[in-house]
Amino acid sequence: MHVTCKSCGTVFEVNKSILTSNIQWLKCGVCNEKWALPSTSNAIEKNVETIDRTEKVKQELASIKSVVEDKSKILAKKPNPVLDQKNKTVAEIASELSLSKLNKNEKSNVKKAENANNKKKIKKLNILPFLIIFLGLILFLGIFYRSTLLSYGFFYFPNHSQNYIEKINSLFAKIDLPILSDTKNLNLINFIATVQDQEVRFSGRIKNVSKRPILVPRIKILVVREDRKIILEKILILEDKIIFPNSEIGFNEFVKEKIKNQKENVTVKATLLKKIFEY
Repeated sequence: MHVTCKSCGTVFEVNKSILTSNIQWLKCGVCNEKWALPSTSNAIEKNVETIDRTEKVKQELASIKSVVEDKSKILAKKPNPVLDQKNKTVAEIASELSLSKLNKNEKSNVKKAENANNKKKIKKLNILPFLIIFLGLILFLGIFYRSTLLSYGFFYFPNHSQNYIEKINSLFAKIDLPILSDTKNLNLINFIATVQDQEVRFSGRIKNVSKRPILVPRIKILVVREDRKIILEKILILEDKIIFPNSEIGFNEFVKEKIKNQKENVTVKATLLKKIFEY
């Protein structure tokens, strides 16, 4: 038989055999509360009710437990990345992170290699037209300033320039671009023509008034009578190849030519020719 303390609710198990008519009250050993002993029938009914309630509670707890277990099984079947991540060990997480980093590094390396290849292709494609334009520009400038370049060639490399001057001139002559002298910056001074027996002597100086070397021009000589008849026409080719900046060269050339009547009034003209060679 179970008896419950009305004060603290402690349940005591009491042997029915010891309950007699002489015992009229009970005392709680926990809180020292005293209460009158109920009749046996009422105690039995209360005990039965308590047992029934306990059984009901147990059944409800069992049903709740079964429901929770069923739901947990259902949830366990469904993949839950958060729970899986929590259940993983530190080593597994570290290995996964290292693998992901390696994959990222590999992908980045592949992308870098592809970008480098693409840049190289783009550079090759972009450089080619600029290279063609650059070479064409150099060729154009070399043709346009051919005479100036040749004068500097004689200035710095006289032997090599002398060896290749005829080949260079023949090459430009084929495309009708002769080598020229800059006669604008040259002055013919102190020119004299003297007749001696069967020779005519021409002397004078050519002055360079510029600050760069200039190729030595040819000199065209014309001897004209009063009636404008040309009695002598010669072209003098001097041995010097260039005239240095702000300097001059002299020449003294003899031409074997007999002038029949030396007493006639004649005019001697000397002209500097632009063309260095004539074919």
